Amino acid sequence: MEKLKLPKKPFKGMKVYCNKCKIDNPNCKHFDFQQYRVRIHVSGTRKSVRTRILSSRDYEEAVKEAIDFKKDLVQNNYESLKQTTEGNDYSIIDAILKYKQFLSGEHAYSHKVRKIGVDYQKELIRYCVLFGKSVHKTKNINTTRVVSVTQTDVGIFYKSMESKYMPRTFNKCMISLKMFFDFLIEVEEVEMKNPFARYESKNVQKKNNKIVSQNDFNEILKVVEANKNPIKVLGGKGEKKNMHRTYLINGFKLFLLTGGRREDVVDLKWSDIYTNESTGTMFFMISNKKVNAILKSSDYIKYIPINSDLQDFLNQMRYEEKKHTNEYILFPERTVKSKTIMNDLSKGFTFYKDQYNSDLEISLKNLRKTYITWVNHAMGKETGKLTSHSTEQVLENHYLDPTILSAVEEAALKVRVLR
Repeated sequence: MEKLKLPKKPFKGMKVYCNKCKIDNPNCKHFDFQQYRVRIHVSGTRKSVRTRILSSRDYEEAVKEAIDFKKDLVQNNYESLKQTTEGNDYSIIDAILKYKQFLSGEHAYSHKVRKIGVDYQKELIRYCVLFGKSVHKTKNINTTRVVSVTQTDVGIFYKSMESKYMPRTFNKCMISLKMFFDFLIEVEEVEMKNPFARYESKNVQKKNNKIVSQNDFNEILKVVEANKNPIKVLGGKGEKKNMHRTYLINGFKLFLLTGGRREDVVDLKWSDIYTNESTGTMFFMISNKKVNAILKSSDYIKYIPINSDLQDFLNQMRYEEKKHTNEYILFPERTVKSKTIMNDLSKGFTFYKDQYNSDLEISLKNLRKTYITWVNHAMGKETGKLTSHSTEQVLENHYLDPTILSAVEEAALKVRVLR
């Protein structure tokens, strides 16, 4: 992109502004970040000015914008038009960077943001970046101001995301952009209307909350054990992948019997098992990764009662030999990251489920739903204390809150998943 220049006798107050260096009439080579800016002196004052970054890179067109801006100022006695500075006149790319700082708590107004997990932060920024890329096809997002975003820009993006995403993800994408512009308007006080304020969302089918029957679960395990057709042909270039893993069956059982999230189950260790000496009740006590990630803490824990079903399974996994060791319960000889094991379990469950019955609409997540359903059947309103929807804090020496201990013991006695 060419460097912006001013004529020998420019329009009064006209400057070339670098949005990267944040200075007027720069000597830098950041040509993509340069734009025209006008500074209008407020009549009757010594130094007060009103500024505006102009959208056109053509000097003559920019001058027309500057003249219109000055007329508006004079007509409104310089008061009704808010002074435009770098703080409330971001380019699209700068606005996204500012939003990223806000979400991560690195913003001057971080007290205004609700704490959210890192993954959710990345998701919100990813959708904003997609919008930026969409606009960049027709405009330079390094210089185009957020106040210049039009309904045409939104319409083009809407159509693009409509073909890219399924309804649920599409709606999340559009909501994320509405939140982004709400941030600019409410927190950064950018004077504009939210271009995503109104749009047609997509109808989403009701979430699949099916529980897995014992018969279906056992049949899926049989298919895994037989392992007759472990090869899956991938799309695209027709690559092939062996979907079988030695730990699939034990992994599926551990998911069903603990009701844990993927990150919980895969990293369970024998040393996570605790016993109440007075009652003999056994339970897992582990970090509540979801809550800790959101609150940037390490103080929150969760409890998984070890009922008779789970105890029998752990005995089969050589509990007496392994107890108190720091080994992983699932796939202790692992040479891959936990994330890889999580993905292999998810994809493996769907792959072998389809071999058993492709019409059966369940996935690995339904094992957790099945567990929670049976817990709720036995525990009622106490269920939240056992499903990480509670944020009980760990005390010194792993002291267990009596109300939690009571719920854990009751679950160990009452809850049955394999019936």
